Amino acid sequence: MKLTLIKKIQEAKDIYTFVFEPENPVNWKAGQYIFFKIPHENPDDRGEIRHFTISSAPSEKNIFLTTKFDFENGSSFKKALFKLNQGSSIEGFNLGGDFILENLKAKYIFIAGGIGITPYRSILMDLAHEGRLTDIILFYCGKADGIIFMDVFNEIKKKYEWPLIHFVIEPQLINEEIIKEKVADLEDRIFYISGPMVMVRIVEEILLKLNIKKSSIVKDYFPGYG
Repeated sequence: MKLTLIKKIQEAKDIYTFVFEPENPVNWKAGQYIFFKIPHENPDDRGEIRHFTISSAPSEKNIFLTTKFDFENGSSFKKALFKLNQGSSIEGFNLGGDFILENLKAKYIFIAGGIGITPYRSILMDLAHEGRLTDIILFYCGKADGIIFMDVFNEIKKKYEWPLIHFVIEPQLINEEIIKEKVADLEDRIFYISGPMVMVRIVEEILLKLNIKKSSIVKDYFPGYG
């Protein structure tokens, strides 16, 4: 599908959201990803195609790509993405992914590490739009200057007093004690983990030590992030 860039938003020092308008209406589920193709000169070994979680909710119609940049050592794809001008068009395809909420009656813990907050923006905005205030506690972990989307989350909280958000700001890291302190009914919840691969693995190990069943853990890896 043809996607046209209509806006670029700086979310933090090195994090930007690119707002793409699809040529035709697109249906997706909150939390899913899409592949993007950006032809460019001298592509590196990662090539011209990458997939990113859609950070917008389906009700927003446009497809939001939110990502972090390493302006010195970043990939050729990221550099080509950043150079796109308003009105530029790229290709999007293979929309999919299962990092979605299937059971809205269940109780959830969302754990986000850095840029891993992107699927939760989509999911929480979608639930708020539909008026489905599922029992969700969000742990948002990262650097103080990398916390994004707070305008969106604050607007939702102001209207619905939901969800409950706990911040874990570096140098503090999420650990077993923090989770036990903030959540009294661990065994009754489904855990979603989204962030850099190493962070997701560490959090999964923490949850397993807390006797959370593997079947109650859903993971979303973001490759290429330290």
